[in-house]
Amino acid sequence: MSKFNKYLWQSILLVFLLIFCSRAGYAESLYVFYPTTQRPRVINKKMTEVLPGIEITVFGRYRDFEKKIGTAPPDAILAKGPVVRQVAGYSIKLRGIRDGSADEPYMLLSVDEKVDPGNLAGEAVGVVGILGRKGMKKFVGSYFRPAPKLRRVLKIEDLLELLVFKMVKAVIIQDHYVSYFKKRSRLNFVVTPIPKMRTGIIALALKKEGDASLVVKAVKGMDNKVMLLLEIDKWE
Repeated sequence: MSKFNKYLWQSILLVFLLIFCSRAGYAESLYVFYPTTQRPRVINKKMTEVLPGIEITVFGRYRDFEKKIGTAPPDAILAKGPVVRQVAGYSIKLRGIRDGSADEPYMLLSVDEKVDPGNLAGEAVGVVGILGRKGMKKFVGSYFRPAPKLRRVLKIEDLLELLVFKMVKAVIIQDHYVSYFKKRSRLNFVVTPIPKMRTGIIALALKKEGDASLVVKAVKGMDNKVMLLLEIDKWE
């Protein structure tokens, strides 16, 4: 073998070794932004315990989630459908299922009196900020004509404060949370369905040019305790 061929094969072997070592020490990353009644740190702790080898970051604010994706895009994202659609370069791989459905309806929750979804012009309505200011305005505005004024909060439980202190006419919540509010307060709640307002409960989205096979396998193998934290029954 000539010296040139010898050096060529040595160079090729070195490249393969570098790639192998790099991949061997690489942990797939998963960003989670999914406001629930659970604290982000609780979700982070539980998911880290049952998803070994995955680098998990749970966000409590959309702004932080959006900023981090812009500087360090993860291999996968766990979030609601409207959130995933705002992030370029990702496609949905799995959907969370609850009571046989991947979607959930939204309701208006008010106190003492029923509100008309079609007559909220100029009224303040509370909502959890799952998107940025412009994103939430567009999202909510697609279901209300005319659109109400939005009071965004970070957590589900913050919506109750808006109602208690009469800071809003009503709050927008998923049907799933109606019982949660009724358990938390003795206010005379009135529930009004919002026509055609349904979104995906939660979805796992992967970077289009990536693989994230470890994340997919780990998410599919989640135990019931973690799925309960994410408020779903199974993945499909």
